Amino acid sequence: MDLPTSLTVLDQRPAVIIGETALLRGAAGPIVIPLACLPPIQRAHWLLARPEVPLDRRVSAALTAGLVDQAWALVIQTAEPIGQDPRLVAILDAWAAHELARLALPKGRDSLMMITADDGNRQRLDSAIALGSVRDMLQFLPWPRWTGPVLVVIGEVGVRDPAPGKPRVVRPALPVLRVRAQASVTPSEALAAALAELTLDLTAPPAAGWPAWLRLGLMEVAKAKTRGEGPSPTLMLDRRQQAGRAALATLLTDPKPEPALAMAMCAPLVHSHRRHLLPNLLDLLRGGVSGEGAIRIAYGLTLDQLATER
Repeated sequence: MDLPTSLTVLDQRPAVIIGETALLRGAAGPIVIPLACLPPIQRAHWLLARPEVPLDRRVSAALTAGLVDQAWALVIQTAEPIGQDPRLVAILDAWAAHELARLALPKGRDSLMMITADDGNRQRLDSAIALGSVRDMLQFLPWPRWTGPVLVVIGEVGVRDPAPGKPRVVRPALPVLRVRAQASVTPSEALAAALAELTLDLTAPPAAGWPAWLRLGLMEVAKAKTRGEGPSPTLMLDRRQQAGRAALATLLTDPKPEPALAMAMCAPLVHSHRRHLLPNLLDLLRGGVSGEGAIRIAYGLTLDQLATER
């Protein structure tokens, strides 16, 4: 194949990808190109544009070409459990192992890896309770939404920082969270809230993101569970009753909801008797259903009921 023809071919999108070959339309008939012969970036672009190609192949091609953001986006938009695809898990695990080696961090099987310059900070943060609270609350979502440990950065760690300058890194392999000192919030509560938010953000969010009331409400419930408060169904009902139906309706569209009321709205949705319905709620919100309509369809609860019943 001469140079002009080669450049023309590479500018095309393949009509079909079969196995390890791509078929392109040519003037005298189809042109067959082995994918292995393409530069990594070209191969990745061709595969990324073909949703019929298995997910693990597209993710692998993107990572090989250095297109990590595109690879993460593919995995994040998959609502199914990551663990059900062993080939995808192997690809993500290999990337995580390489990244741990690059950062000079030890390998291990712990769910969380604490990175801190102060052992006192590590002792004040009960990571097991924080993680357990979130897993319990979100147990009916596809868990886990990542492979490898979550890298938890506590305080300032200088050159050991795995994501300098970034408040967090949302990705399905070695996500990074920061836990900073906050007034009236313990490090364990802050970690639980961050883990709840991370799980949501890795669970096929809609294009505009999850509504603020859901995101903030689940984070506040995670904090309460980490404190050992439950949270109290009676207290949550009192807050909803005091607010009233109109305030609950406003909450569902408020870009900056009041944290206590958002928690009171979300608490009954992740109560042990109802949390199995949370995936249905997320599916409806992904489909563009309003918050009020999604709660009514998924849980059979109206705002009037939420304002008056536990």
